[in-house]
Amino acid sequence: MEPNLLMSRTFLILGGMLIVTTLTARFNKAYETTLEAVFTIGGTFLFLIMVMIYADSYPLNLVMVAIFSGFIGWSLGPTIAYIGERFKFRKYLKSKAVLSKTVKKNPNATFVEKMFGADDEKKYIYYYASEPAKTFDNMSDEFKKLKDDFNKNVLSHDKYNQEWQNVVFQAMTGTTLAVIVAGAIVAYFPTDFSFLGIFLWISLLALIVVEVLNAFVFKSERRRIIYSYCGVVIFSLYLIYDFNYLEKAIAAGDNSWGTAVRVAVNLYLDIINLFLDLLEILAESN
Repeated sequence: MEPNLLMSRTFLILGGMLIVTTLTARFNKAYETTLEAVFTIGGTFLFLIMVMIYADSYPLNLVMVAIFSGFIGWSLGPTIAYIGERFKFRKYLKSKAVLSKTVKKNPNATFVEKMFGADDEKKYIYYYASEPAKTFDNMSDEFKKLKDDFNKNVLSHDKYNQEWQNVVFQAMTGTTLAVIVAGAIVAYFPTDFSFLGIFLWISLLALIVVEVLNAFVFKSERRRIIYSYCGVVIFSLYLIYDFNYLEKAIAAGDNSWGTAVRVAVNLYLDIINLFLDLLEILAESN
């Protein structure tokens, strides 16, 4: 059983992290203040660094991992709630026969502007199916009236909640299947997947950059969904890469706490990010 000690430690840590994350995500559904959001994000990065520093220091490493998981869960709750509210609001607009379309802010964009996404800076306008000529935007009184009615009669009564739970369940199922398939590929295919490392690192860095730009500059819904699909591919491949790293560490007889912690954290981040990207895609497709 000695060669399996690393695997046992890794999956015990991973399981504990997922449990802590689930519990803290259930406690926090929304940020009360901007300071709370900043504190959560800052704490997440701080304790990720602390996990890496104290990875070999048992049992302090487990304490750091637990706190890091708690911060992730504290941010995961509001993220899931935000995606869910958008999903429910689209369902609500559909029930009111409200349709939407986009209008380009800059129809005469240059080639350079198109390359950098300026043509994706679009304004959403809404209209009733019965009156397509009468349009309104998200700053209009009509939209505010719809939003108030949504908050009062939909969110407060948990309407569409079952549909949203089905979407979350689908995302969880998809994530679970991805983990199983990735593990099976590594277990049954005698291939060294370490060559994926540099390509995945570059791809992930590029994805982070374009997602930040899209969030604050381009603000394109279409690009956001495309990036989610890219995220699914990247983190699915990262699962294979990290399982392969674990397999090679076991073969080398490495049973250290440091390796167990680092592999568990990597797999944990793969799973969390894959779940969020799948949730985003499924929420949009529904």
